Order: sequence, then structure tokens, then C-alpha cells
Amino acid sequence: MPPNGFANRSVTQATNSNPLGLDTPALPDIETTPEHYNLIGGDPACAGWTRDYDDPHVVAYREKLAQHNGIRGLEVLDPTEVERAAQLFHRDGFVVVRDAIVGEQLERLRRACDRAIDAMLDVDPTCAAGGGAGGLPHRFSFGSSSASRHMLHVDEWVELVDLPTTTPILEAIFGSPNYILIGAGGDIAMPGAIEYQGLHSDNVWTELHDPSGRITTRELPVPAVTINFPMIDLTTENGPTRQIPGTQNSRDPIPNLADEPEWMKLSTLCPAPAGSAIFRDLRAWHGGTPNLSRDVRAAPNVEYFAPWFRSEAVIRSMPYEQWKKLSPHGQRISRYVMCGKGETVIGAGYIHPRAKMREAFKAEQLRQLGPEAAEEYNRRL
Repeated sequence: MPPNGFANRSVTQATNSNPLGLDTPALPDIETTPEHYNLIGGDPACAGWTRDYDDPHVVAYREKLAQHNGIRGLEVLDPTEVERAAQLFHRDGFVVVRDAIVGEQLERLRRACDRAIDAMLDVDPTCAAGGGAGGLPHRFSFGSSSASRHMLHVDEWVELVDLPTTTPILEAIFGSPNYILIGAGGDIAMPGAIEYQGLHSDNVWTELHDPSGRITTRELPVPAVTINFPMIDLTTENGPTRQIPGTQNSRDPIPNLADEPEWMKLSTLCPAPAGSAIFRDLRAWHGGTPNLSRDVRAAPNVEYFAPWFRSEAVIRSMPYEQWKKLSPHGQRISRYVMCGKGETVIGAGYIHPRAKMREAFKAEQLRQLGPEAAEEYNRRL
């Protein structure tokens, strides 16, 4: 695989903005999610680099990151600072809260992540397939690599749905306990991920139909929140997500990598300890950064919609058995993603970074259901 595998892709975009969201037309042979089909270009800055830890370019950039990477004055809050967390979230479009998961729960989640990553490496040992935002090599997505599109069939992900450290902050952000769960996944930056991902918003919706042009999702209160949980301490060199403060309400075009100012590339969420909860407004500009370390940087997540917001992104992906393990609050907010008792969750338990393999697995499951049951299942997705 070339050192910067997708630098020479023939399809380019004028902007990283993606108002079509889930309606974005599919592109052939791009291993990414529909809302990220616009992020298919490579990173021109690292053309000619190799993915070797000791590559001179990698060494020099790692030294630069050690000196300059990270948002200056980044506040990392305690879970008890609920109102401050909500205040920073609404100001910046993100907030970092330490000790959201600790001890044995953190260790269980790490092991669950390792099992999923091992499954992907078994079929893609060179990390060439890519996945998630832009389909860059040496990056995987837990959610898009799962044939069910989510990880809600896994106990350790379900445990994240209603935590005593995160639920009060979610209620403060949404101003209500009546928000809903829409899914769970997360992203992985493998060692050798030398590229930056383009800045983007996660538009997991179709933009509002307003012929007057006065209202977009940018003018609304926060419609969707993702919480990422880093499995290792986030440092300057292991691929911390970059977040551009205050962009959740911006209508400005999102800059491409070639035009992105350097301060944005260095606007990363580090240092932050393992087990933190990173609350993110999906509209805020963000992107992956190079993992120039020797460590796998995994950050599983859970995703929520505001009480008043819905989109085609909400699909049934949680088995009944997992739903029954939740608290009453967890069960209520999960009601749109749960499946019925005895119902098969199509795709659950099968992980592969290649979409054609996931689709083949689901097609066989649906065939085994029979045509009538399969048709009904698809109608209720």
C-alpha cells in the first residue's frame, strides 16, 4: 500500500461541508459511511512518507507535535461539575470529563475493544481497507465495521448508555431527561495512521427543508451528542481528535486539508486521561489526527438525539436481552433502537471493514428468515 494511500484519489471535493448528510450519493469502493463520502481525498502534507515509526518525516513531525499539539488551557472536568460541563459544551461544542469509567469497567471495555480490533485485523492485517470518516487506511470504525451498523449487541457498549457520570451531564445539555439513544460505535487510529482526516461535521441527518434559506441545523439547539471514551491517555502523538471551538453554529465552509490553518490541526483534545468522557456536538468541526505512536488509540462511543430530533440514522440494533439489562431510564431512552423479544438483530456479531462482506453476511441472515419476515424486517429498519 502506498505510504499515503489515498493522496491520489481522482475524486476531489470543493469543500468538506456536507449538507446532504445521509442523502450523499454513494461512491464505489470507498469504505466509509454515507455522511462522510465527501472526505475521500488524501493528506497532501505527508505524500512520500512511510508508515514507519522511525521514518525521518514521522520523527520530525512527532517532535513538532510534542511541542505544539493540544488546545491550550483545555479544561478537563470532574463528573460532579455538571453545570460547568454543560456551559463549556454549549460554548465550544465539546467538553472533556475525566473518570467517566474507571477500574474494572474500563478494563472490560478495553478487552471488548481489543476483541473487535482483532477481528478486523484478522481480515485486514495491513489496515489497508480503512473505515469511518473518509475511509483512510490505518483507521477503523467500530460502528461502520459492524454489520448491524452499531455495537449495541455487546454488553460493554450497552453499559455506556446510562452512566452515573454522564447521564446528569446529558440531561443538563439537552435540558431534559427525554433524549434518546441512537447508537454506539467509535473509532480507532492504528499506529501508522500518518494522515490527518479532513475537518468535518457528522451530518447523520437530511438537512432541514427550508426554501427560504433562513434555518439550517446550525441555527437550532444541539440536535445530537456523541460521547467518546478514550481507552488510553490521549497524548500529543497518539491521534487525539481535533475540535475547532465554537463551530457548531457556523455556516462558514469547512476548510480542506490543503487550506486548513496550522492552529486548527493542533487544536486537539490532549492531554486527557483514559476513561474520560468526551461530549461532542456532532455539528462542530472535528477530525482525526496522526497516530505517530506505537499504541492503538481506540475511542468507543455512544450517540444520542435531542428529545425533539429524529432522523433516518435511528435503526433497531439492540437485542432485547441487552435492553433488559438496562436501568429504567436506559430502557426508556433506548426504546427506538431495541428489537423485540426473540427477534434477530441482523448483522449483530459480525465485524468486517469491507462493506461487501458485511452486506453478504446480512443478505444470508435475511435469506434464512424467509422472504416475508425479511421484507417486514427491512420495512421496520
